[in-house]
Amino acid sequence: MTGTVVIVEDNVMNMKLLDQALSIAGYRTVKSPDGEGLVELAAGSGAKLVLMDIQLPTRSGVDLLKLLKGDARTASVTVVAVTAFADPDSVAAFLKEGFDQVITKPISIRKLLDDVAGYCAS
Repeated sequence: MTGTVVIVEDNVMNMKLLDQALSIAGYRTVKSPDGEGLVELAAGSGAKLVLMDIQLPTRSGVDLLKLLKGDARTASVTVVAVTAFADPDSVAAFLKEGFDQVITKPISIRKLLDDVAGYCAS
């Protein structure tokens, strides 16, 4: 195993794509369709990385980011926004909110795996 990645994604097909790509590459994945209990999930799994959709059914990814960064157990976890909001202003806004990186949809699996390798190696 090369690390644990939490995937927060409400779209079943996107979740499956991310889960399969990461699992095949040797990562352990923990999945959440809505981010409920995310701090406990990330802290309990020892995750180094959270891949998070922005538009979720009960809370936004930005709200969940604030919960993660506000808890001592998960403040140092890398959080990457995975979003369809690909325009430069949206990407800049997500980075300003505190996301470590923004990956835009449609996702390039090769780039995703390269990025994840970098985050999980540190």
